[in-house]
Amino acid sequence: MLPLRVIFLIGLIALCGGCFKQTLATHPSWYAQESINKNMLVGFGNAKTLEAAKANALNDIITQLNVEVRSQFSQQTQRQDSQLKHTSSSDIMLKSADIQLNNIEYVKSTFWDNQFYVQAEVSKATLIAEFQKAFNNTYATLHSINPNKCPTLSIKEKTQLEQTLQKLSLYNTLLQTLGSKARAFDEFESILYANMPLPSAKLSIKSNQAYEKITNDLRKELGYFYRLENNASHTLQTEVSFKHIKPNHTKIDILFNIFDCHSNPIFSTNVSYEASNREDSLSFASQRVSVQLYKKIQEWIEN
Repeated sequence: MLPLRVIFLIGLIALCGGCFKQTLATHPSWYAQESINKNMLVGFGNAKTLEAAKANALNDIITQLNVEVRSQFSQQTQRQDSQLKHTSSSDIMLKSADIQLNNIEYVKSTFWDNQFYVQAEVSKATLIAEFQKAFNNTYATLHSINPNKCPTLSIKEKTQLEQTLQKLSLYNTLLQTLGSKARAFDEFESILYANMPLPSAKLSIKSNQAYEKITNDLRKELGYFYRLENNASHTLQTEVSFKHIKPNHTKIDILFNIFDCHSNPIFSTNVSYEASNREDSLSFASQRVSVQLYKKIQEWIEN
């Protein structure tokens, strides 16, 4: 039989060992534990303030979705021709500013060792409903794309369609990640692919003076938006007017229109540039007025 002193010593060591173990714990016991409820997404966060800890817990959920989305997207693009990819895995990322995750519940919070620890959770059913609504609202914006009207898109339509399909692809992948699905949008992908990398248009230039540089400058700037082809159904109509006011003083005016396959005007603008006191005023004016036209088209696309 062990002496009483030895038994007391063993008990003291065990007790102190438990205290020591408790002291070494770096976070609450529930923190970062895997959820047993497969219908919920759970995130954890810690920070000096409670709000920051909640934000980190939300970001943890977003990170989990990001990982699943990248995996799903990688599997999808492996089955697609490389020419048909209109986005990349790095583009498909959830951001709090882009997609608001609502109905997040912060079910646990503890102040531990000068830090707030938080557990957040949201049901997959809630996320499915949110992403489905976002998908439907985005899909509804495609009503303006009518392939029966003109198979060739304007550069504005092409840009908008590409951005919309990127969003639809994101929402669709999120829904698949959560075990749901959305309606197909293959028809619109086919329209986009037919207008990649740029839609086609024929360039028509009318000028009161033959000047090869203005033609080259215009082709360069317009080539950022269209594939210039003589048999294209869309037309870029450009009327150029040169005014030589005095030596080393030149003004160029341009009236520019874009017509669709039925000769309906879809964009119109005018630009001008006056170069003075330059020996190369004509060349300089040609370059500057073409750049101005580029900026006007870019503004039209973005607005």
